[in-house]
Amino acid sequence: MEQRQHARVQIPLLVELSHPALGTVQSKARDISEGGIFVFLDNPPVKVGSKLKLRLLTVLPTDTQPTPTVDMEVKRVAEDGLGLAFINRTAEHLWGSVEHLRSELQIGRDYFQVHQSLALTHPDKGVLLVQQNGKWLFPGYFLLVGSNALQSATEFVQAELGLNITAAPIPTAVDSMADVTVAEAALYSVILTTSVTGHEVRLGAESFYKDWRWLNKVRDLSEITFALDLHRNQAQLLLEVMSKE
Repeated sequence: MEQRQHARVQIPLLVELSHPALGTVQSKARDISEGGIFVFLDNPPVKVGSKLKLRLLTVLPTDTQPTPTVDMEVKRVAEDGLGLAFINRTAEHLWGSVEHLRSELQIGRDYFQVHQSLALTHPDKGVLLVQQNGKWLFPGYFLLVGSNALQSATEFVQAELGLNITAAPIPTAVDSMADVTVAEAALYSVILTTSVTGHEVRLGAESFYKDWRWLNKVRDLSEITFALDLHRNQAQLLLEVMSKE
């Protein structure tokens, strides 16, 4: 068996199904092959042997190639979806149209988790740091696939810190870390900078952070143990800029 250095993931597929009992619905699909496909639907109201129409939807904004609609037969009904089989030669054309989408992404080379850190500033208080596992850093989170980066930042600050940002966060630093030993740990890190109103942080009872503090003097950096050099360097740059304003 081939031993791969990096883990791989398949690009997901989005399909459209049409049937009198369903109407026209969109869903995710997996396990596509020359023989059929599994489509995710909660408690689908169709029976084994039913016929329906399936069309692959384009998921890449640069891909404008039209995809065919093909006839499918329900071979299996489960609580979470349908096992469908192609029932005519047109399915071969569908297979040809999606072959390029089935290529695998190599984690660490083509695919990274995205982590957003927030460098939050206050004109009187300085830069906000939070403590986690005994070290200090900017508050942050993993960006969920498909979510809006700026909207998620606003919601995170409100929910996790009890603060409100005053402007759209601006990317000010990036870094990428690929761990070849644990490929799934490959990480693309972005620091977003913005200011906040108020300065009293309210950490939730289930917060990952144990404490918080405002840092307002460059000389205080030497007294703080940072989790990441990237955060230390960015904090220093921000404090130097703020001291000149």
